[in-house]
Amino acid sequence: MDESEAVTGGCFCGRVRYEARGFPRRASYCHCSFCRRTSGAPAEVAVELEAGTLRWTADEPRYFRTSPFGERGFCGDCGSRLIWRLADGSGEDYANVSVGSLDRPEDVRPAFHQCVESRLPWYRIDDDLPRLTTEELPQLMALRRAAGFD
Repeated sequence: MDESEAVTGGCFCGRVRYEARGFPRRASYCHCSFCRRTSGAPAEVAVELEAGTLRWTADEPRYFRTSPFGERGFCGDCGSRLIWRLADGSGEDYANVSVGSLDRPEDVRPAFHQCVESRLPWYRIDDDLPRLTTEELPQLMALRRAAGFD
């Protein structure tokens, strides 16, 4: 489960493409308001990337800062949301890609739900995956504290 695998993907129109090593067997559903608003969905599923492995194979995305510590990359032509990364300059050292942007999203197996305290009340979770609050995610809590959230 902790072995990275080669992943490829890109945007809807094909202008932005990437390859990397990721962890598709430990993808997560995120219920935070940032992920909901930027994905246009009640939760987003994302695959964490192995640090230093992301390579853009066509055009690179445009970025929009969505929190004090994170930014999301999207295609400047079709608008597809592709990546979340740190906004502090370390970029892809801690990043994830949207499952919908993968060439083989069917290979993904979500491992948990995160930020469940922000889950929309009508969104029903029908699986037995672990449900973690933001406070139960040490790396996310460290980013929030550094940004002055706590």
